[in-house]
Amino acid sequence: MSKQEIKIITKIIREVTLYLMMHGFKDFIFESKNTAKTTQLIITLDDTKPDFIEAMQTKMNRERQMEIETYGWELIGDIDQKNELEIISLLIDSMDVEYTQSKTIITLTRTNKYL
Repeated sequence: MSKQEIKIITKIIREVTLYLMMHGFKDFIFESKNTAKTTQLIITLDDTKPDFIEAMQTKMNRERQMEIETYGWELIGDIDQKNELEIISLLIDSMDVEYTQSKTIITLTRTNKYL
């Protein structure tokens, strides 16, 4: 995995972690599964309300934009003034949600463009 790809993935992890903590989550699991072609970031949450997940999905419902990756964060302005998840949605290909008995599992998938 290239240095550029690693930077983007760590940015995603940082922003999602910040978002969760700002919304009161104190205990969650964040996993990263990397292959040559894709990266999956898997977040496991306890006691998640459906409204929170629906709002998260709505904010993440944007298409990936290579311009952001290529030219940098300057294109979107000050990150603190933007919704963290809207920024992340520009860097991932998909978000999937799975519910188990007591947990919510969110999987963010990104096709690695910088090999």
